[in-house]
Amino acid sequence: MRLAVAVAPCVVLSIACTDFATPAELEKPTILAVTADPPVVAAGGDARLDTVVVDGSGVLTGLTTSYRLVETYAGVAPIGRLAVDGGVTRYVAPDEVPTLPGGAPPIDTVEVTVDGAGDRPMTALKAMAVAPAATANPTIARLGVGDGDGLAGPLRVRHGDTLALEVATDPPADEAARFAWYTVAGEIERYQSNPCELIVGDEARSGWLFVVVRDGKGGVAWRGVELQVE
Repeated sequence: MRLAVAVAPCVVLSIACTDFATPAELEKPTILAVTADPPVVAAGGDARLDTVVVDGSGVLTGLTTSYRLVETYAGVAPIGRLAVDGGVTRYVAPDEVPTLPGGAPPIDTVEVTVDGAGDRPMTALKAMAVAPAATANPTIARLGVGDGDGLAGPLRVRHGDTLALEVATDPPADEAARFAWYTVAGEIERYQSNPCELIVGDEARSGWLFVVVRDGKGGVAWRGVELQVE
């Protein structure tokens, strides 16, 4: 994803990482989310970067993740830098924000590469906005799976069940938020909706259910729960 110079600041702040994967991609290792804490960085500030990789069996660990800055605007060098300390990568914003061509908003793009989870490396892009704003990632406050509480731990579901899925965040999501659901334990036709439904088919197998919420302001929240199909 590359940002055009004409993009308005309000639109830029809604950009997170590359487009949501489809539910079918959970059959193989998939980058679920790239998070920055805080999501928007003030001049001279920094944000911790983390990448979550999953498949149908849960969150994958022991992978090699690397980050590098790439051009956001063609021919314009990144304005910030990356710093690594103790295995943690941080995006560091410039002390003074330069004026970009055409009055473009100050945005850097981080390219994330994950190796060790499949035959080839996986990549994603994360946009980092530099602005004098106090921001924080939302948190998952509720994860409903049918009558079950997805925040409480593994849930038992049955073949043929149709289960309502609903997620709530703190602070509450508004109309700018985007949602995505993933699982190998059934089918979610409207997987970018909240609420939506999971259909546990006859051929469904046990596996994890994940949800990702992007708040439209650069913030990202995610959660997973194991579904045991009976």
